[in-house]
Amino acid sequence: MTVRGLPPLTELLSAFSEPAALLIGAGGISWANPAFRALFAPDPAPASLEEWERRSPPGPSPLWEELRRQKTAVRPLASSGGVALYRCSLVPAAGGDAVLVCSPAAGHVGLVELRERTALLEAIFRSLNEGVLALDNQERIMAFSLSAERMTGFSEAEVVGRVCAEVFQAAPGVECPFRVAVTRGQGFQQREMTVHGKGGRPIHVAANASLLRDPDGTVSGAVVVLRDLTELERLRAELRGPAGAHGIVGNHPSLRRVIEKLETVAPSEVSLLILGESGTGKELAARAVHELSPRRDGPFVKVNCAALADSLLESELFGHARGAFTGAVRDRPGRFEAAHAGTLFLDEIGETSPALQVRLLRLLQEGEFERVGESRPRKADVRIVAATNRDLRREVAEGRFREDLFFHLCVVPIHMPPLRQRPEDVPLLVDHFLKRLALREGRRKIVSPAVYRVLQSYAWPGNVRELENALAHAYVCTAGDLITPESLPDHILRDEAPFGDGGGEAAAERREVIGALEVSGWNKGEAARKLGLSRTTLWRRMRDLGIRSPRRGRSP
Repeated sequence: MTVRGLPPLTELLSAFSEPAALLIGAGGISWANPAFRALFAPDPAPASLEEWERRSPPGPSPLWEELRRQKTAVRPLASSGGVALYRCSLVPAAGGDAVLVCSPAAGHVGLVELRERTALLEAIFRSLNEGVLALDNQERIMAFSLSAERMTGFSEAEVVGRVCAEVFQAAPGVECPFRVAVTRGQGFQQREMTVHGKGGRPIHVAANASLLRDPDGTVSGAVVVLRDLTELERLRAELRGPAGAHGIVGNHPSLRRVIEKLETVAPSEVSLLILGESGTGKELAARAVHELSPRRDGPFVKVNCAALADSLLESELFGHARGAFTGAVRDRPGRFEAAHAGTLFLDEIGETSPALQVRLLRLLQEGEFERVGESRPRKADVRIVAATNRDLRREVAEGRFREDLFFHLCVVPIHMPPLRQRPEDVPLLVDHFLKRLALREGRRKIVSPAVYRVLQSYAWPGNVRELENALAHAYVCTAGDLITPESLPDHILRDEAPFGDGGGEAAAERREVIGALEVSGWNKGEAARKLGLSRTTLWRRMRDLGIRSPRRGRSP
């Protein structure tokens, strides 16, 4: 290609998403682009390759010497996210200096070849997977990378010298975003847009634009880096569609029974009580009921009864009149009024006080309520769906929850199964959460088979919510594209509960049962005798606690 007015090297490297740095002397780092510095944030980037090696596992030879000999090296190197395998490429520059370009070795798909007038820019462009184009101050395309050719379908000869708006077919009346960078001197980062490739094919991309300036500061053009978001758009479409039934991910028989029950009772107007441990998806079930009901066009309003003090919760639910208490400077409607013609989801209903339970009972019996500080009754056209992780029958027996309110709420009980009882659903949930993380982070990663085995063997006292957080932890702690067990939280690798209390009664019981099985060599009859149980009871507890026999090919 023909390039006129080559951009300054640091400005060009600043637009790249690959980590890159300028080296001086025997591996000293004189400058680094934002992607390189981000590898070590919040700590400062190393001042030399030698310092980076000191932070990393020992290698067979000094990194600088290997790069000088072979121009490329694959090494385990340390960053703020932990140790990962990096492919480092060295590009000699004028004056004896050099450019270092790094990329995760697990996600490396080959160096991108780009014909360029100088050997330095050619090697740098070969290290990129994104499409790169350079514009002059007349908005003409001066350079067009091979990856940009593959992305758009245009060849370099078809676009060089043409105005970018003509090439990418900006819609009538819509200003070309690249023109904004050149004419107004406004660069941008991660701007999502649609450009048109050859034949008018729309391409969803994320674009970075870095300005090129003459020595006097005048804008002389821009370097634009395009990242194809087609894969992320496909993930968006998948997540907009049903991720399982009604957003509830899983195929275990216990979960299928829950979904069938939700579909059966949703069209009615009866109150529902959703029971289950924290993190099992009670809110998802409540939303599914709303979406399947005749009230689907009305609002779905959620109130966490455990998040507010009793006096504040009363005002939040029923609203208040002006002057009802200090600070009540105007009338304020409550959540019941906000949920008119829709569904009100009362999460953690077991945390409410007896006084508030009386007011809720009146609303359920008579369909009326009063704002705090007001005596005028108001009608409530809402469907109540409540949820709790407590055993409300025990709460009723011990006098902490009103029996009449319990029976009004629990017309139809829905029991959400804990994750430890359905380990077969863990891979489905992992794949679902990975899609969401890829969409949020803008980069797709995969997990190794060993990760699936570790996650399926863990008891998950925090259920699906804990699994989602564990995957997010592993995602951000993985520098490359392959998530390995080492990136998981430590307590999961040790098969321990995340908190000092051992994760509750279920986790303690699970350890006790596994201990008896291990002592007896996984002979269930002998283990049942040690625990004082029948063989059938032991089998049920193993099923409920998610314990799998090694003879079935899975570590317990």
